[in-house]
Order: sequence, then C-alpha cells, then structure tokens
Amino acid sequence: MAKDIRVLIIEDDPYARDLMSLLLTRDWRTRVVGEVASEDELKLFLSDELQTVDVVILDTEIPGEPGLPFRLAAQTKKMPHPPKILYTGTQPKREILEEVMHECCSGYILKQEILYALGAVVAAVRNGSCVISPGIHQMAGRFAFPDQTLILDGRRLTTKFSRRENELIRLGIIFNLAIRDIADELVLGAGWVSEIISTIYRKLGVREILTGEVPLDMYFTDEAVLEHCQTITQRATSKTGKLRKAPWMSTLAFHLLTVPEIDET
Repeated sequence: MAKDIRVLIIEDDPYARDLMSLLLTRDWRTRVVGEVASEDELKLFLSDELQTVDVVILDTEIPGEPGLPFRLAAQTKKMPHPPKILYTGTQPKREILEEVMHECCSGYILKQEILYALGAVVAAVRNGSCVISPGIHQMAGRFAFPDQTLILDGRRLTTKFSRRENELIRLGIIFNLAIRDIADELVLGAGWVSEIISTIYRKLGVREILTGEVPLDMYFTDEAVLEHCQTITQRATSKTGKLRKAPWMSTLAFHLLTVPEIDET
C-alpha cells in the first residue's frame, strides 16, 4: 500500500496543471515534487540529481513534434530510480496505448473520465497496476492488456448530484473552501450553502460511516485508504461518544468522492 507517492506533472495547460496539483496535494497519499510545461523545463528539473520521482503524469498533447511524449518519458527514465509513467490526454491515441501495452506497468487515461480520482489512479500505478480509463478501453478493441490492468472511472458518483450540488462539491469539498468564501464566490447566503453541503453529506452517507452504522470496507478496497479513514472515524468521535463534525466530515467526503469505479480487463 503506497503512501507519500512523489509525483512529477508534465503539462502545458496551466489550468489542468493547477487542478492536478491541487487534487494530489489534497490527497494525503501523494506529493507533487515538480511541475513542468516544456522539454526545457523538464531538463532543468532533471538536472537536480537528488530529485526522486515515483510517478510521472505526462500530457500527450503538449505542442511539439511527433513522438515528443515518448522522448519526455525516456528522459525521466534516465533517473537513478526510473518512475512509472501515467499518460494523459483529452482524445485517445493508439500510438500512446501501444506504448502503455509495451511498458506493462504504467497507464493511459482521459482527463475528463477521471475527474477527482487522480490520486487513486496515481496510487494504482505506483502499486504496479496498468491503469486505463473507459474511453481508452473502448478504443483498444482486441488489444491484449497486461496482467493487473484496471479500468478506472471517476465520473459515476457525481451523477447522483444536481448541478448546484456538484458546484459546491468542487468548491467546498475538493477545493476545501470555507462556507463563507463559497457564499461570497457564488453570491449566495452562507446558511443556504451550509444546507446544501449537509445534503451532499447525507447523499454520501457520511454520518452513517462516522457513527459506525455502515462499515468502511463497503466503500474502500485500498488498504491504505481504509486504514486512513478508520483513523478519521476514530478521531471524529469524542470520549463522550458525541460526533464532532468538522473537519472530519469534509475529509471523509473527499475520500468518498475520489474513489473511482474499478473494473478489470
């Protein structure tokens, strides 16, 4: 069970790069050790021989000559401890998939299919699985996948929430903004925001988990996440047996929202 996974992000889109960095920083398993947007920036990062990276998230759509993603990946593999490569994109590319099949222990995902579950994807790659998202699996056709290939889908849970609830999930649980800041951002009353956040917790079943009415292993299969959430539930209950809501409800809700649906090929 992987913890403190060191991640290098290679991504030229500043918005995508910032979002990935935020998600990985929010997830206690992962730690961003570098963010680069070009080949020159990557060379500068790699010039520090003390740098250690476990997983590289590599955008396949950085502008440049054909084969650039593979050249960037090859440069990172020259590190003393070669990292796993997780390729990302918005459109599937067969040549990238063929590289993943050859490497066996990396991954290829479409960003819009993972949403908030990036930390789970990185952890699976670090643990030795080959990870793909549903769109990549659909494109693959009759490709023979390596052993331990997982299909991860981060979209399904959010479909149970309304558009407004998903907006508050993004700001209040994923970005971890305070209720007053959310209210100011959306020009809404703080009481109304608090009520909607409570509805999100109810739909997720957070209270039932914290009070022990529903076992955690119904939600989490990753041993590291299960152990961490067990610690959360223990801390959320005071010595008098009363439930202390904040910040444990928000933290547990984050973990519930970032667990992807998992299938095996």
